[in-house]
Amino acid sequence: MNGIDNDISQTKTASRRWFSTPYNFREKLAWIKNNLFGPSKKYKKLTEFIPKSLELNSISTQVKLGFIGDIMPMKRKILQFDESLREFINDVDYLVGNFEGIITNSKKRVFMAQIHSEQILLDLKKLFPPEKTILACANNHSADFGFQEFKKSYQLLKDHGFLIIGTKDEPKILLKDSVNLANITYWSNHPCSFLADFENVDKYFDPNAKFNILYPHWGYELQLYPNPAQIELGKKLLEKWDMIVGHHSHCPQPIARYGNKIIAYSLGDFCIGKNLKKYLYGMIVKAEIGPDNKGIWRVGKMEWRFTKIEHINRHISEVRIINQCKFFDLDF
Repeated sequence: MNGIDNDISQTKTASRRWFSTPYNFREKLAWIKNNLFGPSKKYKKLTEFIPKSLELNSISTQVKLGFIGDIMPMKRKILQFDESLREFINDVDYLVGNFEGIITNSKKRVFMAQIHSEQILLDLKKLFPPEKTILACANNHSADFGFQEFKKSYQLLKDHGFLIIGTKDEPKILLKDSVNLANITYWSNHPCSFLADFENVDKYFDPNAKFNILYPHWGYELQLYPNPAQIELGKKLLEKWDMIVGHHSHCPQPIARYGNKIIAYSLGDFCIGKNLKKYLYGMIVKAEIGPDNKGIWRVGKMEWRFTKIEHINRHISEVRIINQCKFFDLDF
């Protein structure tokens, strides 16, 4: 990570564009309102869910990816997974999740910091092999304790065998020499210049890859539907990128179809140690990727399910697949 060290020393001034709260005054008020009364259903009519199983294009499958929601700190709880969830992902080549926050023993007091223990890595290993699990670190909490603590956490994830993306040095990964997966963030709660960000999104597109997936930390917390500006941004990005899978809302948002491409706006929370009822729901997704009859790589079959974290007791929590999420009134 020498490149990141150099970047830190050279861009301290530029990093100040990101401040300790990522929202402006109006957005802060919306955040408070959504936490008190939400999640918000504003803009419901603008976006629809695709069916739980859908074949977008006829392809020859070469890569099969699984995506889970935000991996939030478990507050010393052991994390388990029900059998239906394990079965759902047992045929994917790689599993992708947003690792929100860092592992640290720092005693520094940081408002709303997201602190993991090393136990979360041991639990995730029981779900899927670490060498096939991609943990994304470009999110608004990776800089909570500054660069040095982030760097130690980053290396620890690697030492456990996980594949890590989201820094400016390592913003992306090429899977099976074909699929480029790039992780960026729109937010940082604290000044930061070492994470891949939206300002440089074009740099992370791989013109030599057969398929490009953008994995952004974007949108707003506890909003069930993307707002018009985010929808337009997503459509604009799809002119270049082949697929978008997002995170940050902490509640599920629609997986929407635009022509023969997909935006999964946010998969909500995969796990969280706090028993916050608004934050317990997420989604898990599978996507088959490969060439169509013209040799153009596209998304083929997609499947998704709602998930929920159940706190069984003070020490154990379990992620389960559920049929419906109480926030949505869906016919399937």
